[in-house]
Amino acid sequence: MPSSSVSRAAATRLTARRAVVVGTALAAAAGQLLVAPTLADARGSGSSKADPRATTIASNPLPFTTRFQGDFHGSITRISNSLMTCDETKAPLDPAQVPCEQARQGLGPMPINNKYEMKYINIDPGSIGPEGDAIYSASSADLGLLDGSKVKYARLYWGGTRGIGDTVLPESQIDGVYLKIPGEAQYRAVNNDQPSIGYITTDVESSYQASADITDLVKQAGNGTYTVANMDSVVKPHSWGGWTIVVAYENDCKPMRHIHLWDGFQVELPDSPQLDIHLGGLQTPHSGPVGGKLGFVVYDGDLKWTGDTLSVKSTNGPSTLFQDVNHAPNDAFNSTIEELTPADQFARNPYNRNNFGYDSNRWDISPFLRNGDTDLTATFNTQKDGYDIGVFYAYVNLDGSTDV
Repeated sequence: MPSSSVSRAAATRLTARRAVVVGTALAAAAGQLLVAPTLADARGSGSSKADPRATTIASNPLPFTTRFQGDFHGSITRISNSLMTCDETKAPLDPAQVPCEQARQGLGPMPINNKYEMKYINIDPGSIGPEGDAIYSASSADLGLLDGSKVKYARLYWGGTRGIGDTVLPESQIDGVYLKIPGEAQYRAVNNDQPSIGYITTDVESSYQASADITDLVKQAGNGTYTVANMDSVVKPHSWGGWTIVVAYENDCKPMRHIHLWDGFQVELPDSPQLDIHLGGLQTPHSGPVGGKLGFVVYDGDLKWTGDTLSVKSTNGPSTLFQDVNHAPNDAFNSTIEELTPADQFARNPYNRNNFGYDSNRWDISPFLRNGDTDLTATFNTQKDGYDIGVFYAYVNLDGSTDV
């Protein structure tokens, strides 16, 4: 990681953390794409997310493109955690809901972020960041690669609620976070290294995703606890936010695999056509068994708010609806961070079953892959639960192995 990760840009961000701007003024000042007010967003707040009065003010959708790919003995995995949760010191906004502590366990009729006062998660209160400011949001997760693994690529993604109503954070406030790696006591600043940050700004809610290459840092630190801190999100009811580190690694104990990481920023809105995302460059063997997994990061999906679906179709395979023991077929994005394969499970602090608008999961797609596949198409749809799509990653066995 270059030394410029603690930079003048980070100092600018420290100043910007004290400022908020009105969404329309932000769009005009930055010369961002303005969308006609007749375009319904329908990502509401309060008791309903299907608010036809919401209109898009500005947006910067990013197409999904390959960030990393390779063929080698190894795998690709991730660690993740949320940085927002309900405020246990305050009663639910909806009296029909259970108290906050139970909502974190996934209990209650619809324990979603609309119905609670929200707050930052902070497992490191009293600590000071590299810019001299207090740590006000922090969570961690543990990376545990197999012995002998060599990190090939690692990327940190973070995203959150950029705004609620006319309070919209400037880009200089959301373009960086702090990261503490295993073996170090101090945080370092990590800045977005993309040409632009993906975002959508509406008169009701705004959201974003940023990311940075941290390959050198993960190579240096290896296994252990990674803590991400001071990600910014507007702290109001309906706020959400979290982070994921995706790691591709080489290990001779793993099958020969095609490894692929795609990222972008796309939004699926209620009452809008289905969204198809093309994931090109995939490889499956031309004969024999085919096995693999697909992972994703999605923002603002809600537990028990049904109506959102994900279907995946490979080049030669059938379109298949995503579901597993943690996901009903009509609730693909339900604020979970789970790993069904015991060997791939990881510790995180805090561990909440309900992550209030943050999803980072993997799916065994072996039954739906076919020989000679060269791409995937992920199809998103929703009836009432708008959400943002930020990351896909996959591995496919190339040597006939059925180990996934």
